[in-house]
Amino acid sequence: MNVLNNLLFNLPMVEIKMYNPVHIIVCLFFPIMAIATYFIFKNKSEKAKLIFIWIIMGIAFVATWLTFITDVITKESTRLNFFSSLPLHMCSINVILYPLFFGLRKKMPKLIGSTTFAYMYFMGSIGAVLAMVVTAPGDCQGTGINFLTYNVFTYWLKHGLIFIIPLLFVSLGFYRPTLPDVLKATVFLLGLLIVMECVNLLFSELNKLTGGTKIANFFYTRTGAGTAVLEICWNWIGIELVYLLPLAVIAVPLFAIYYSPFFIADLINKRKNKKVKNQ
Repeated sequence: MNVLNNLLFNLPMVEIKMYNPVHIIVCLFFPIMAIATYFIFKNKSEKAKLIFIWIIMGIAFVATWLTFITDVITKESTRLNFFSSLPLHMCSINVILYPLFFGLRKKMPKLIGSTTFAYMYFMGSIGAVLAMVVTAPGDCQGTGINFLTYNVFTYWLKHGLIFIIPLLFVSLGFYRPTLPDVLKATVFLLGLLIVMECVNLLFSELNKLTGGTKIANFFYTRTGAGTAVLEICWNWIGIELVYLLPLAVIAVPLFAIYYSPFFIADLINKRKNKKVKNQ
């Protein structure tokens, strides 16, 4: 058991399983938080906005890596399978990429800057939504899983923050999505998936050399084991990396939802400009 869970003794049982009331409340909490943050900070200085964004990015980072560090200290299985236990899944990588991209936003060339923000908004945020609503693993939700235990709580906290941080980039004025950004984000993600497939192959071999028994499966490129929806895709297709393609069926409508406010706003502005020209 994680040492941080041991510190939180006598916890009440708050079971979280897919689509039960606790799960629904957790999933609704973060968009409500994003909306509330917008209204609280919309008229604040840029400095105040930056401080808040850096704080929540820091919380997501600490929650991710503190869990891993305590697991290394307390769990022999994590030490034996060190290379496959690193927090290198998509959302765990994003707790590093978000502050990196955001911190370098003024120093990057325009194309690279827009691509990184596009990835965070269309892929990072939507990936977190999928992790919360569709692909949450069995050790973070299910019968007998207590939401208040440290590892479970930080799973939902981390993914909720990764979901809303790019929304705050947009609502607080640091980024404005465009239609080509969807393609940029897709290309970036495909490149990242290929890189992680190579990392998985390398780290799986390193695991064997150090006495480990588990394969590295970051970004779930090698198998969908442990996640119900991905297991269905894996059993259906059974080809590494390729089996993730059916997720596009879910992702495309989400892309449309994420871009639709800006599409509508552009349409309204074009009509206004036409009226002004015709007057």
